[in-house]
Amino acid sequence: MRIVSVHAYAVKAANPGPTYWGSATWGKAGANVGAAAPAGRPGLWDRFPAPGRMQPVYSPTIDTTLVKLVTDTGLVGWGEAKAPVAPEVAQRIIEGLLADLVVGADPFDVEVLWERMYASMRLRGHSSGFLLEAISGVDIALWDLIGKATGQPIHKLLGGAYRERIKVYASGVPATRHGPGTPQWEHMLATARGLVERGFLGLKMGIGMGVETDVRCVEAVREAVGPDVAIFTDAAGNYDVSQSILLGRELERLGVGFLEAPLPHEFFDGYAAVAQALAIPVANDVLANRFQLLEYLKRGGLDVAQPDVCRAGGITELKRMVVLTDAFGVACTPHVSIGSAVHFAASLHVAAATPNLVPMEYWVGQNPLGDAILKRPVLQVVDGHVAVPAGPGLGIDIDEEKLARYIV
Repeated sequence: MRIVSVHAYAVKAANPGPTYWGSATWGKAGANVGAAAPAGRPGLWDRFPAPGRMQPVYSPTIDTTLVKLVTDTGLVGWGEAKAPVAPEVAQRIIEGLLADLVVGADPFDVEVLWERMYASMRLRGHSSGFLLEAISGVDIALWDLIGKATGQPIHKLLGGAYRERIKVYASGVPATRHGPGTPQWEHMLATARGLVERGFLGLKMGIGMGVETDVRCVEAVREAVGPDVAIFTDAAGNYDVSQSILLGRELERLGVGFLEAPLPHEFFDGYAAVAQALAIPVANDVLANRFQLLEYLKRGGLDVAQPDVCRAGGITELKRMVVLTDAFGVACTPHVSIGSAVHFAASLHVAAATPNLVPMEYWVGQNPLGDAILKRPVLQVVDGHVAVPAGPGLGIDIDEEKLARYIV
């Protein structure tokens, strides 16, 4: 079996629901640093740490890049390169660089092909970002092909499933600078209650608006959902070491499950200082590859690693990262934010085969690229869990006619 063609599709779908929670919290118009904040607050570069350094760009649409590999036997494999903005970039890298490296190859040489793709730009310093995202899309599609060729789901190929259902938490609830009685405050509480009513056993809040503001919001949500619902928090790198420790101690008091990304991800030693000072687990999702992850682990800077299968090199690299975290006694769980059904399915397979798993993230927005592009739905939350797809490969069937509506 040989790969005969590689196709990459830039995909954009109108968001039928509310603003994506990450954009609502940290985007340009978000509650953290955007125009909606109260008048008179400091500017983006007038305080430390400067929020301007952690202001990501978000698309108003739901964007991603899907990859389709076709073999000489007629089998088709699907993958996804994480592209929440500018999906045309990953598409161009795949078609203009990576395709030549995999056409003619045997999909079963998946690790060799991963190294070949990574080596293509290694000398030039491309060890994260768009290149790793593009590699992720091709790699996932290779695993999908291997599964279809053998008649096995991907988690079987990874060594078997430790669990058939994955416990998930809802992502997410944007905190707010606006106080009690305001529409933003009521929206925060209503969102949290609504997720519990939908059967989720846990939820994640987007914070990073100042220690006092964050604590006030988490306290209110804790009161709204009760003591039995897990609460996790994501600060999106908006604090320094001392602020992170101060915040973490307050979150410990509130029974929060982990503090994600308290610092910018470049500050390895800072993460070590925070993790060693706190009892609350420290997590991070900005993990581009196993080499970066190792820097955190050697310093004792992480309790929960959250690599993204569509951003950190695909299933091949996530498999390596799981083994690495387990060797250091650190938990691991896939990061799953905005994306398509391919992203969710690939994450579920990795989660099933992860011995040191903790609850997995699950974006709860109205997703036109989720079950809506499949021939049959597989991504249903039941009692706070999602069943791992049991079919060959990813275990999902892409409906190409439905997908075609969103291809740029």
